[in-house]
Amino acid sequence: MRHALLTTLLLLTAAAARAQLLSQAALDSTRTYRSLERALAEPDRVYRLDLSGQKLKAVPEGIRQLNRLNALDLSGNRLKELPAWLGELTAMQEFRASRNRLSQFPEAVCKWRHLKRLDLSRNDIAAVPKCAGGLKQLVSLDLWDTDVADFPRELGDMDALRFLDLRNIQYSQEEMDRIQELLPKTKIHFSAPCDCGM
Repeated sequence: MRHALLTTLLLLTAAAARAQLLSQAALDSTRTYRSLERALAEPDRVYRLDLSGQKLKAVPEGIRQLNRLNALDLSGNRLKELPAWLGELTAMQEFRASRNRLSQFPEAVCKWRHLKRLDLSRNDIAAVPKCAGGLKQLVSLDLWDTDVADFPRELGDMDALRFLDLRNIQYSQEEMDRIQELLPKTKIHFSAPCDCGM
């Protein structure tokens, strides 16, 4: 009996130490940390971290310790890639990495099953991977001013997606129609169609 009680207590403690999902209202009103040093001084209180505009060339390894992180902003830096370990931050609901130098859609993002908002605008990303179709809770995807030309049919599985920004990307009318058919419940913002070699 005592052994079973101890095991239960250990499991509950481990669960509490793991990632915690905040409601949207709680996340919107929680404190935003703008210094990684301060965040690491009290990691169990950090749900939102903003390291935008800090000229970062690599994602700081210290972020890995913030296992309750629900929102991360890395916009306006000099990042060329995102580390695979970001996928370990399983409570991620909002992620922004716009205005960087990313050339690939970071596959670590595909592990964030609770992700609701994703902004990768103004990067050199050319394709969205098939695994992104598994982002079942994603509501908003911003790919404005990227080079995304490849939209696999698996993206049609993103049932919650309501907003997709594809402005400033050259698509033919035929391709625009295909993407819209793939995501019939999604409001998609396109620029005017191109002749695209016709």
